[in-house]
Amino acid sequence: MVTAKQNGEQQLLDMLYRIEGMKGDAQAVYFKLSALKPANRTPKQMHVMMSLLEELLSKSRSRLFLMSDGDLFIVGRNIPHPLLQKTVASVRQLYQADPLVSMSADINFCEIFDLGYEFDSVIKLAQRKNDIAKTSRKKKEQNKDLVPLAPEHLDAILRNIQGFNILKVIRRQEAIQITKSGKYCSLFEEYFTSMADLKAAIAPDVDVLSNRWLFQHLSETLDKRMLSIHQDLFAHTPKGISLNLNISTIFTKPFGDFLDNMPESKFAVIEVQLMDIIQNTRNFIMAKDLLHEAGHKILIDGLHPISLRFLDLNLLNPDLIKLNWSPAVLEDTGTPSLADALKSIDTSKVILMRCEDEEAVKWALTNGISRFQGYFIDALSGAGVKRKCKNGNLCSLQDCIARKSCIAGPIRARCLYQEALDSPIEDNL
Repeated sequence: MVTAKQNGEQQLLDMLYRIEGMKGDAQAVYFKLSALKPANRTPKQMHVMMSLLEELLSKSRSRLFLMSDGDLFIVGRNIPHPLLQKTVASVRQLYQADPLVSMSADINFCEIFDLGYEFDSVIKLAQRKNDIAKTSRKKKEQNKDLVPLAPEHLDAILRNIQGFNILKVIRRQEAIQITKSGKYCSLFEEYFTSMADLKAAIAPDVDVLSNRWLFQHLSETLDKRMLSIHQDLFAHTPKGISLNLNISTIFTKPFGDFLDNMPESKFAVIEVQLMDIIQNTRNFIMAKDLLHEAGHKILIDGLHPISLRFLDLNLLNPDLIKLNWSPAVLEDTGTPSLADALKSIDTSKVILMRCEDEEAVKWALTNGISRFQGYFIDALSGAGVKRKCKNGNLCSLQDCIARKSCIAGPIRARCLYQEALDSPIEDNL
């Protein structure tokens, strides 16, 4: 069995420089395994892939390099073209269920380079990979020195948040519905704070998640900062706008201002956590009534499938619920199935979240669920934006997905087709 060189960025660069004088008959093959869904990057599949590459490597003067992010490079000379095409086709077949491969018209899951003509491009790619790997290793070393969140840290963080342009760390994700005719229709855009980006900007040396109660106070402050930029959120939202808030925030003046200023053409979906509801069910009921009076909705977020077996959602009667998808649902034997648990609730209220692949959507539709949120949906919409953009060939699908998730900042600014970033999914397909 062939094996890849571990931490191969520098080794790849060394190899490329060594063959530069013979690049006329050399090739490089790049497999973007890091962009596959985690469920499709199992040790078993990697073992199978290595077997598929073995013939090519043994019959050509080639070497295999494993990048720190999981990507693979093959570099060799005089690789027979039929053998190369056969190997690539076999690898694509192995990962055909992954959105990255199934939507291959919009993405290059595998790139083949003729080094006689594209040597400089491959060198730049390898150098970029090496730089990223070095930065990642440096960050890992820094994370070892993180200090736990303490009251004095929280005070400083809260002061920094007040003067920070929070638009740069706001992210969003679309929730959609598939109609009976098979069409995709946007339900709402969920907005949330990217804690990783916020932490990097204002508290890189503090573990903000280490103290639950101090983090709760931080999250309430972030709620209010999010509400304070409501005009920006409205401007980038074609239909419904969803915010994940603490129930206590719903009774504050900033939230009242948010509702008062909302355009008549839009509506709000407020997402709350089950633990927050359990701690104060009375406030949940009051919050639900307040939202209903204003023509808006309340959603219980992040329910684990097992919770449906002991939680009577009919008593809480939310407008919507989000159910966490996991491939383990398909393997759940010996206990009452999720499909059985769904029979006790109105599935028209269910949004299946964390849909990573087509398998999740197929399962949901079979069980009466038609509303979805997750990477698979992001990829569909991002692919639509890429396909419509006249400069789409300059970007990867991952670029389009990342830019669509932002409403401000350098990531979005790099898009050459910004008018499509705020469009609902039905306008991009």
